[in-house]
Amino acid sequence: MLSKTTKFLVVFCLLSVICSTSAWADDNYMLPMLRMGVDARALSMGAAYVAEANDASAGYWNPAGLVGIQKASLTAMYTADMSFDRSYNYFAFGYTFNFGTMGISWLNAGIKDIEKHEVRGDDLGAFKDMNNVFLISYAYKYPNKSLSVGGSFKIVNQKIDNYNKTGVGGDIGLKFRPTDNSAAGVIVRDIGTQVDGWTVPTSIQVGVVLYPLEGFTFPVDVTKVNHRGDLAYHMGGEYAYKFCTSADYWAKIRAGVSDGRFAIGTGFQFSKFTIDYGYVVEKQQFMNENHKISLSAEF
Repeated sequence: MLSKTTKFLVVFCLLSVICSTSAWADDNYMLPMLRMGVDARALSMGAAYVAEANDASAGYWNPAGLVGIQKASLTAMYTADMSFDRSYNYFAFGYTFNFGTMGISWLNAGIKDIEKHEVRGDDLGAFKDMNNVFLISYAYKYPNKSLSVGGSFKIVNQKIDNYNKTGVGGDIGLKFRPTDNSAAGVIVRDIGTQVDGWTVPTSIQVGVVLYPLEGFTFPVDVTKVNHRGDLAYHMGGEYAYKFCTSADYWAKIRAGVSDGRFAIGTGFQFSKFTIDYGYVVEKQQFMNENHKISLSAEF
């Protein structure tokens, strides 16, 4: 028989899973942090990035976009000022070989300092709810064609106090660039992704991006999560201005809307290095806003 304390801790952990899930994103399905998006540039353009992704972050947004990496690419994101002691960070690296482009990504999200008490009220300290996702991606571009394909093998680990479970899943994506001024993409996320018998809902995101004039980027995406009736719409824009004619230095401004959430951002590119900032408003009012900071480099 379980003691009262053990029963209480089991129930408390289950409630913590539910509460922490609600605190993460705009749906209460399994591991919603998988659908929150990464990279300050992408998020400040309303998370409309399926057709635009062409660097290391494509491992998350659309693995087919990894073919845009000339040689090597890396990006990292830090999220500041998240409510409820949440953390949400990301790192990715991609490299192009003769046989295609490989990418690895790491997404970390958690809530720290969750208080734990005995049924009588005694303080038992604090624990963390920590999730880690690892992606191993591959992309291939068909010779003499504007079509590329890609896929990601996904490893998901969820740790809550003494609960520690790992599951696997996958993503597949396509990208098509018919002209120099446009591109289209699609990704199906979380195909068969499960952790401890709990299924992460499959979602599909379709997008197009236009480059009507030099320096302008306008992406639009639509997302559908399985077993959820409403479509989510994402759209945004970016203007990049070259402020040094003798060097590859750019200043960029961005704005977007993601399923009703407003975002703005800016970025500065110095040759092969870029720093981006995004101000993102979360859908639930009680979670307020947060700040995304990304660093990226191309080699």
